[in-house]
Amino acid sequence: MKCSVSLPIVLMVAVGFLFSGCSQSQQETQDEPVAVTAAITTDCIVHYYKTNTSAYITRQRHGYNPSAGFFQAVSTEPIGTVKCSLLKDNYDSSGQKQQTLSDLPESFWSKNLAAAVFYSFCGGGDLLGTESMASGENIKIEGQWYQPLKPQWPTGVELTLLRSLDTRRIELIQLKDSQGGLAWLIRNYNLRYSNELSKRLPRMIDVFDIRSGVSSKELMIRFDYKDIRKVQGLGDPRN
Repeated sequence: MKCSVSLPIVLMVAVGFLFSGCSQSQQETQDEPVAVTAAITTDCIVHYYKTNTSAYITRQRHGYNPSAGFFQAVSTEPIGTVKCSLLKDNYDSSGQKQQTLSDLPESFWSKNLAAAVFYSFCGGGDLLGTESMASGENIKIEGQWYQPLKPQWPTGVELTLLRSLDTRRIELIQLKDSQGGLAWLIRNYNLRYSNELSKRLPRMIDVFDIRSGVSSKELMIRFDYKDIRKVQGLGDPRN
C-alpha cells in the first residue's frame, strides 16, 4: 500500500525503552554487558522523503540518555516492528532487512542516522557536556558563523557539532562518511521550553543530503516531535 503526505500515518504500539535487544548482543567491555534505560522519551511524526518528492509518513517513539550516549527508536510498520538502539559506537537494529514494499524507505535507520539524531536533539537541547570536545576554526554556512566541535564518537565517520556564534546554541550537525558516500547536514529548530527538564528542546530535526553542496541541499528526513517527557525517578539526564 503506497503512502503519501495525504494518507494517514502508520500507527505504532506502545513499547518500553529498556535497552534489552542490545544489552545481550553488545558489550561496552568484553566482560560487562550494557543495560541502559532512556532518561527522556518522545513521540514524533517522521517524514521520509523519496526522490519523487512524496513522503512515507510514520510515527516513532524515541528514547534518549544524553550522559550515556544512548538513543533508541521504535515504530510499527507494514513489515512489523522496526527498532534500532545506539550506545555510543555500539549499534543494533531489527526489522529492517525484511522490507518487501516498494514504497518504504531504503532504510529506516542506520548507525550514522542514529548518531546524527542523537547529537542534534541532545546538542540542540543543551543536554550534552561539550567542554571536552575539541574545537576548530569558525566556519560560515549559509551566511551564519559557527564554531565546530568534535565529539569522541562515533568513530569511522566525520561528525561535527556546529555552535552558532549568535545564539551560542548547537544548531547544526555535519556528518561525512567517505566510505559510505554520505554527506549530511542536520538542523534542529522550533525550540520549546520543557518544565520537566528546565530546557528549551528542539521539536523539529531536518536531515539534508549535501553531496552536491550546502546550497543544493535536499531534504531527506524530517522528525516532528509531538511530546517530550522526562522519565520519572532517573534524576537529571545530563548527570
